[in-house]
Amino acid sequence: MVTRRRLLQYGAFGLAAPAFAPALASSRSAAQPEDARASEIVRCAIHPAIGVARVGNSPDGWFLAPETAGPFPVPPGGFKDAEGRIKRQVARFRLYGLDADGRVVREVTAADPETDIAWTVHLANAKAAWYEFDEALDIPAAKGEPPAPLQPAPAPLRSARRNATIVERDRLVINPGRRTIRGRRANADGTDRAARLDGGSFLGIEVELGELRTDEDGRLLVFGGWGRSAAPVPGLLANTFANNDLWHDDTGDGPVDAAVRIGGREIPVDGAWVVVAPPNYAPGIGGVVTMYDVVFEAALRLAPELAPERPSFARQIYPLFARMVGNQWVNAGFLRDVGWGSAGDFLEPATLAQLADPGDASRFLRQQVFARFRDPAYVTMDAAGLPPYYGDGIELPAANPRQWMAVLESQYGWLRQWAEGEFDADWPAAGLVFPVRLEELPAAEQPAALDRAALDDCLGGPFHPGCEMTWPMRHASLYATPFRLRRRNGPEPDWGASLTSLIALGPDGPLTASGPGDVTRWMAVPWQTDTSSCLSRYVEQEDDYLPTFWPARVPNDVLAPEGYASVLDPSLSVERRRRAFATRPKWLRGLPSIRSSPVPRINAFIAVWDKAGIVTRQRGPDDGAPFPDEIWVELGHAIDPGDPAIPRLLVDGTPSLFGEDGYPPGATPVPDADA
Repeated sequence: MVTRRRLLQYGAFGLAAPAFAPALASSRSAAQPEDARASEIVRCAIHPAIGVARVGNSPDGWFLAPETAGPFPVPPGGFKDAEGRIKRQVARFRLYGLDADGRVVREVTAADPETDIAWTVHLANAKAAWYEFDEALDIPAAKGEPPAPLQPAPAPLRSARRNATIVERDRLVINPGRRTIRGRRANADGTDRAARLDGGSFLGIEVELGELRTDEDGRLLVFGGWGRSAAPVPGLLANTFANNDLWHDDTGDGPVDAAVRIGGREIPVDGAWVVVAPPNYAPGIGGVVTMYDVVFEAALRLAPELAPERPSFARQIYPLFARMVGNQWVNAGFLRDVGWGSAGDFLEPATLAQLADPGDASRFLRQQVFARFRDPAYVTMDAAGLPPYYGDGIELPAANPRQWMAVLESQYGWLRQWAEGEFDADWPAAGLVFPVRLEELPAAEQPAALDRAALDDCLGGPFHPGCEMTWPMRHASLYATPFRLRRRNGPEPDWGASLTSLIALGPDGPLTASGPGDVTRWMAVPWQTDTSSCLSRYVEQEDDYLPTFWPARVPNDVLAPEGYASVLDPSLSVERRRRAFATRPKWLRGLPSIRSSPVPRINAFIAVWDKAGIVTRQRGPDDGAPFPDEIWVELGHAIDPGDPAIPRLLVDGTPSLFGEDGYPPGATPVPDADA
């Protein structure tokens, strides 16, 4: 029997429990035992336990969030509509009936005439009423402890309130209240005002946070906001990456519940949570550490028995290498160091075969690779370690080992076992095969697949503060059970004029329960200022491209359509096509330079965030040329320095400079003809 414990144990940190070798594809899709449907459902559980929707400004275009592991499905027409507007990502929630032993009986849907389902969602945005983000409050420096051995202890961090002069704090919280929807295809066209998450306001200005719908079987669809960020004061400029007073956006989060009756019986339901995040500008590209990894490590503190005795190469080790190589499509440093054709390509077939081999012949290579990973104990300054990301405690110049990000403690432990040859050598010669649709999996495997697909699509660091969720997610106190957030009953205490680590991490602090808006309140306001600020290579002497922050969601360097066209063109020489492949313009080319001041750039991006390109999976050449079978290409880039929507800003009395070519040092745009 496949239990949830086994699914979590062997699916953790990998490409997913549903990933299987080709030879097992038919047998693994077998149905549940014949008597499973006859088992009595005594409880239901909503999955994913934490679902993720994303904002977008297309009035009609939308697509579903991932529900299985494997390639991110590209929606028909792409991630933008015909007018170049970004489609919203929609979080779909399903119900699973459980028997008295907690085993999945079946998915419960409104397609069954004996089943009635009423979904209730309470979304809110509480960013402006929370505290400023300065640094993750759980790292040593924030707690007033030495950031590393032999270093002095700084003063404990005290984060002030955002909008501290506004006494009526409720006016800063966008809270439309609870909304309930039921039936099949409810609000299918989006015109039912009763299903809209409206009625909330920010300083008296109404702000809509999205809407609810159901699909053909009555599953819940949560649509987020439209990506609208603004201040009620005309002409007010955002001036920092995270804490802009009087500004708001239309992201948010909150609980998802369902009232279920089957054959007249009322069935108790384990609730879920939904997070509305910024757009994913590189769908299908994963961070080396994902939010699933972070939440699973928190789950290990609640249920240590979930940890495998030794790692699976396919599920715990290979994904770390695959994700690093995948970052070649969003950062030119990764392309140079571990990308296709480089000496460091972990996925080159001969190299991958050695990495997957537990024998003595491969021991030296495994140990050399392990030694390159940064130790999450953070006892030394390790600028050259893997992964080449900035960390939670960034300082310029570097004075803190957390200047750079490490993999998680559990991942580092598994890498250590792998280096010693203590791992399951389960890599299939033909690679991994993934289900296209969730329904291809047995019902018992579907809940875990939904949980991990939603969170693997989010970043697990660096948390400064992050893209979708941030550092509180790594604390076990936040969860009632693995993956399910603990709900707050009653009003939250007033934590005072400033928030400290002592308060935040206290036994009765804000990490011990959550209410609507509590997950996203730790994030930047508005989200666009962080997205356009936290890029790559802040110290020119370090490297041309690395370290970087979040290229898997906020790209740095991309393959533009012109370069892709040259790669596909069989009339060009292979060398010419290689040069086109290696030419990577900047993702935010056309925006003001950030070097003199961040103010022009962040305000420009607030105005034209939808004009940034989306890095999208495309096919490789079909003429046998030596290039990858799949290539990620930036599509829909439309940032125009002359766009009238971009405010004409002044920095120190001088007009800001527009029109950077965006190409890396020494590179030039690819000409149309072969040189």
